[in-house]
Amino acid sequence: MKNIFLTRLAAAALLVSLASSCDKLLDVKPQASLPAETALTTKQGVEAALIGAYDAVQSGNYWGLRYILFADMGADNVRWTGTLPSFQQINQNNITADNVELSSMWSSIYSGINRANYVIEAAGALSDPSYTPATAIAQARALRAFHYMNLLGFWGGTPEGYNKPGGVGVPLRLTPTKDISDAQIAPIPRSTEQQIIQVINDDFDYAIANLPTAYTSANNQNRGRITKNAAIALKARFALRNGDYPTVISLTAPLRDASGNLPLSANYVDLWALKNQQESIWELQYDATDANSIAFYWYPTANGGRNEVDPATGLPAAHETGDKRLPVNVNSSPAGTTQKFSRVTGDDNVILVRNGETILNRAEALARVGGVANLTEAVKLLNLIRVRAGLAAYVLTPTATDLTGQTGLVAAILKERRVELAHEGHRWFDLRRTGTVLSTLTGVTQPFRVLWPIPQREVLNSSGTITQNTGY
Repeated sequence: MKNIFLTRLAAAALLVSLASSCDKLLDVKPQASLPAETALTTKQGVEAALIGAYDAVQSGNYWGLRYILFADMGADNVRWTGTLPSFQQINQNNITADNVELSSMWSSIYSGINRANYVIEAAGALSDPSYTPATAIAQARALRAFHYMNLLGFWGGTPEGYNKPGGVGVPLRLTPTKDISDAQIAPIPRSTEQQIIQVINDDFDYAIANLPTAYTSANNQNRGRITKNAAIALKARFALRNGDYPTVISLTAPLRDASGNLPLSANYVDLWALKNQQESIWELQYDATDANSIAFYWYPTANGGRNEVDPATGLPAAHETGDKRLPVNVNSSPAGTTQKFSRVTGDDNVILVRNGETILNRAEALARVGGVANLTEAVKLLNLIRVRAGLAAYVLTPTATDLTGQTGLVAAILKERRVELAHEGHRWFDLRRTGTVLSTLTGVTQPFRVLWPIPQREVLNSSGTITQNTGY
C-alpha cells in the first residue's frame, strides 16, 4: 500500500510541477494540476506530461545555458572571463569529477529522460478511443533520443572520437522512475556506446515515422514542438557525428526543395534579431517572464549581465575579410558579446536545429563520400552558406596531392562550420568527431580529457556500479 501511495504522490507531484512550469517552451496552456487518480491516465494528463517533457530541455542546466555554452567554451569559440571556478575548469579543460556544472547538467538530462519515459509508458497504456497516442509517443521518443545523444556528446565514445571500437556509453533507462523505493532508484551500470547508439536510432526512426511535418493550432500555440523534419535533421546530425555519411545523405535528401536547396533566411542576423524564422527547424520559446540566462552570462555588468564569458580571442580571425557573420558572432557594442544572445531580460529563443547546419551536414557527408556528382553538390551547398555571408564562392581546386579537390573541400566545410555555427553548441562535438581536440586546443594535452568525467556523486552513490571514465 505504501508503494501505491508513493507512486500516486510522485506522479501527481510530477504532473503539477510540469504543468505549472512548462509554458517556457510551448505556448500551450496546460491545466495547473490534476487529481492523483487521473494523472497520466487521461489524454489531458498525458498531454500535460508531454509539455513537461519539453520543458526539461530549456532548463538553465541544459539548453537554457550550460549545454550550449560549454560546447563552445570547452573548445575555441568562447573564453571564460568571470568568477566561477567551475566555468574556469571547463574553459581550461581541467575538469574534476566534483565540478558542480557537470552534476547539474547530468541530473537535468536524466530528468528529461525520465519525463520522456513517463509519456511513452502512459500514452501507450491509455485506453481512450478519442486519443491517438502515436504522436505523443513519437515526440517523447525524439526527446529521449536527443537527451542520450547529448549525454554521449560529452561523456561517451573514445578519446579518438565517436562510434569507435571500445566506445563507452552512459546508464540507459528506458522506463520511468515512479517512486522513491530502492528498486526504482537503484543505480544501473553504463551501457556501451553501441547500445546507446542503437536506442537513439530506434527512437528517431519511430519519431520520423509518426511525427507530423507541422502542428496546426490557433496563435501558434504548438510552436516549439518537434516535427518530422526536426527529427530527421537530428538523426542526420547524429549520423554525421558517428561517421555514417551515407545515412546523412539519404536522410537529408527529402528536406531539399525543388532546386535541391534548403530554405535559408536572407540575412544571417535575422535568425536571432527576430524569432522563428523559416530556416529554424526546432526552436525553444522564451519570453521575459519565462526566461533563460544566456545573454546575462555574456553581457557586461554595466549592461545588466555578469560578464562570465566572451568570444575567444581566435574567433574573429576565423572569419574571412568581409564576413557578415563576424559582427553577429563577435559583437562590438557592447564589446565581448554576441548578437545571437542579446536580450539580457532572457527572452532570446534558442535554436536547436536549423537549415544552415543541415546544409553543412549534407555538404560534408557528400564531400567525404566523394565522386564527381557528390563533390559538385557539396560545393553548391557550401556556397549557399558562403554567399549569404557575403563571401566569394568556393571553387573546387584539385592539386597534385588532392587530385579531386576532396580533401580541400572537407577542410573548407569544417572551417565554415566553426563560424556559421559559432555559439550554437556544436564546436566541441565537431572537434571530437574529427579526432582533432588535441591538435586544435593547446590546453588539452592528456587524451583522457576528451571525455568528461562522470559526476563524482554518481560514481560514489552507486558504490562502483557506475564506473568512472578513464583518467579521473
